[in-house]
Parts: sequence; C-alpha cells; structure tokens
Amino acid sequence: MSIRSQLVQRLREGRPAFGVAVPTGDLGAAKRVGDSEFDFAMLDMEHEGFDFPDFGNTLQWLISRKRAAASGNPFAGPTPIIRLPHTAGDDVTWIAQQALDYGALGVFLPYTESAEQVERMVAALRYPRVEPDGVLRGERRVWPKAAIRYWGCSSFEEYRELAELWPAEASGEIVLIAMVATAKGLANLDEIASVPGVTGLMFGAKHAWSAMGRWGKIDLDHPDLVDFRTAVLETSLAHSLVAGCSTTATPPGQSAAAADEDFVQRRIDDGFRFFLTQAAKPPVVT
Repeated sequence: MSIRSQLVQRLREGRPAFGVAVPTGDLGAAKRVGDSEFDFAMLDMEHEGFDFPDFGNTLQWLISRKRAAASGNPFAGPTPIIRLPHTAGDDVTWIAQQALDYGALGVFLPYTESAEQVERMVAALRYPRVEPDGVLRGERRVWPKAAIRYWGCSSFEEYRELAELWPAEASGEIVLIAMVATAKGLANLDEIASVPGVTGLMFGAKHAWSAMGRWGKIDLDHPDLVDFRTAVLETSLAHSLVAGCSTTATPPGQSAAAADEDFVQRRIDDGFRFFLTQAAKPPVVT
C-alpha cells in the first residue's frame, strides 16, 4: 500500500483526488496547504519562482505534523508534484530529475503535444533497467540524497524500489501527468496516452481557452472546451489512465471563493479522477 503519495493512494482506490497550486517559495501558502485537506500540491515553477533552494524549502513546509498526528500517517500531507517551468517541447529534462532528487513525487508536463516528448520525460524519470525485451531503458542519474530523507527511506535501494512511475509499476509512487491544451496536443492524444509510463492526462481548460485565441470570461461549457475535455477523458479511459481537469472558470491569477461542487460531481460521474482548484479547500463531493 502506498503511504507516501496520497495522490497515488486515492487513484489506486478509484477515489477522486484534489489538488491546488502552490508557488515555489511561497512558504505561507505551503503551510496553509500542508495543513489543509488537499491530497496533492502542484508546486509551480512555471509561472513564479524558478529557484531550487526555494523549491526545497517549499517541500519542507508542506509537511504537516498536525495531519500526521491526527491520522497516524507520517506522510498524510499533500503530495508534492512539480509543475515544470517549460513546455514539453523544451528538452530540459535535468529540471525534472533535480526536482525528483529534492523529493518531489511527480511531474506535471505542461503543453504536451507528442508521444516523443512524453517518451523523453519517461526516460529521464526512470532509473536504468533491462526490460523484459532485453532493452536497457531509463536515464535518471544516481544521487537522490535529499529525496531519500524526504521519503523517509533508509537506503537508496529502498528509495529506488518506490521511485517508479505509477501505474506502469504497481509499487511506484511517482506520477507523470501530461497536460494538454493545444490543437496539436488534441490531435495527438492517442499517441501521447500510448506511451508506457505516463500516469494520466490533464485537460488544461484555461490554457486551452487561451491557445484557441479566446479572450474574456472562460466558459467551461463552451462546445470547443467540452469536446476537448471529452476527448481527454475518453482517451484516458481507453488506455487505462487517469483523467484530470480544473474545477472552476476563475481567471488565472485570482482565487476562487469555492470550487463548483456541482461541476466537479458531474465530472466525477463522467470518470475524471483528479482535479486542480484555485479554491481555499477541496470540494465536498460524494
């Protein structure tokens, strides 16, 4: 049973998981989210704060002894997933590798548009191993001292066993989420989802709205967004992946008073399993 990744734990059990963005270096936000009921935190290095020491501090302040004491689980706090500071088309995999070495338990890959981009990231996140077909795969380098401690492991061997991509490896606790938002990404959804090692697809409604050249208030029920969102869901289900989406139409840079619980419940009923919100707390759903 996974105890380090609350996100993987909930997804394994088929339960919805809720997360919120935390700007890297915003220690106040990290403390608030750490004590909240969110299942994961998307640590944003794309829009604010590309700084690894700040990233490390943010990871530490997400740890909530309050939640750990109340639950009896030392890893009860929200699972830290890094949002990379580049698009999938930029070949800077060292950033993802260094984030894992700090202790992150997954990667959001923004603006994913092709299988090749995902394959490159999968290779960067996995330690080398000989696959059943006899081919050596994986390019992650060895020196995750901070991650071993952050994960509470006693050795590199223990960490390496857990630091696998889920669900490609049943015991893995690292996720790779391909965020799709462009027409090219939509056209290539099936090949993106076919890459062994990817955990799920995330529909970026706000990014898609912008990529379509639209201005003004975001309409989550606009036919173009509905078609895109439906394609992400259907492709995810067809490939036994998890599908995710946002919970509000709140403009970027603003906080939502609350998540639209009716909207979220309908998306859960559709088959979506993980959600990002700009609200202060996760929605209450059945």
